[in-house]
Amino acid sequence: MQLQLIKDKAKERKSKRASNKKKTNRGATRIENKAPFSLKETVAAIPAWLIQGVFISTLLIASVWGLQQVRWGWSVENVEIEGEFRYWQANDLAKQLLWVKEQNFFSLDVRQVKYKIEQLALIKSAQVKKVWPDTLLVKFKEDIPVAVWNQQTLLNPKGEELLLPERLNTNELPKLFGPQQKTAQVMRQFQRFQTRLSSVNAAMVSLTMNSVGSWQMQLENGWTIRLGRQQIEQRVERLIELLKILPQEKVAVVDLRYGKGAAIKWLPA
Repeated sequence: MQLQLIKDKAKERKSKRASNKKKTNRGATRIENKAPFSLKETVAAIPAWLIQGVFISTLLIASVWGLQQVRWGWSVENVEIEGEFRYWQANDLAKQLLWVKEQNFFSLDVRQVKYKIEQLALIKSAQVKKVWPDTLLVKFKEDIPVAVWNQQTLLNPKGEELLLPERLNTNELPKLFGPQQKTAQVMRQFQRFQTRLSSVNAAMVSLTMNSVGSWQMQLENGWTIRLGRQQIEQRVERLIELLKILPQEKVAVVDLRYGKGAAIKWLPA
């Protein structure tokens, strides 16, 4: 009887353990409900003075970096050249601007670049501007030399003196001579004479005005023409008539310093 009671109690304990096992969910993860993340609450928890300090520090760092770039960084990387190339070639002109590539894009003075370009031989004018982010654009115009002046400089059609480059071939240019302060006058007279001579297919290779205002020219056909300093236009008209009738291969000098005639010096037979 006592043994039976012990067995019954053992069965009862077994039954309770089995019941407890069924109630317990082993191996499963309990899901906990978490509060949602809120950026507003997080920011609100940060002190205002800290946010302001971070903002001001960031602004100062960005400003210092920007100033450093303006002063020392951001160099000119490209130089573009536009214009009508007669005497100058693009590569030769670019060599004159190599120093620009060492300059800061922001601090480079385009007026200085313009001045230096216009100091070069046969450069009439230049326009210089910056093109973001690293390019310098140069547009230029060359001056046109029409004559050599006193074997030292060149003259443009207005009689303005130009630098004479060493490597410029001046063999085809007429040579003009005269007092230094008379460049514009000599050029105007040269143009008048040449206009009239072209009517008979003649051309000048040189024109000289001496200190007393007397004129002498050398023609392409070899003639030396003495015009003097009076009645110049009439004497040129007389020369035109002589060019029509005289054998050009036999004449050395035509002296027109007479009222209505001319003295002719012939070449040796």
